[in-house]
Amino acid sequence: MKSLASDRIEINRNKIYRANDLEEFAKIFFPQKTARQLRAAFMAIFCEIKNARERKIQTTDHIAEQYQLSPSSITKARTKLVRIGLITKREGSWQFSGIFAGTLKSLIEKLESFKTPALSRDQEKKERMFIEIAKGVGVVLDKTF
Repeated sequence: MKSLASDRIEINRNKIYRANDLEEFAKIFFPQKTARQLRAAFMAIFCEIKNARERKIQTTDHIAEQYQLSPSSITKARTKLVRIGLITKREGSWQFSGIFAGTLKSLIEKLESFKTPALSRDQEKKERMFIEIAKGVGVVLDKTF
């Protein structure tokens, strides 16, 4: 069975603050200690796109040979970059995507909305119910929601 690259990224403020070069930046997206080849593939794909004419490349096939990386590392890294929304294939070319940035903006908006105090007792009860559900405790739903 084919194994997919993990979608895991590390949203660790210290790692983000330390990401002053492309290698540290790649560690955010490929945090596993065993992911050296995937980080290198990420950096190669990223650099190829950012330095390409119009910031688009037709294929990633040349990257493995050019950077002496395995084709499977390139494929796994590219697949993850697509799944998390950093790159996309549009009109036959690989290019950067705004999906990831939009997702982060949405996350920030949700965080801010969740920080808003409950406006009613019913809303507080609903919040408590979600806490009980998260704990795995059997909860009888109140039909008033």
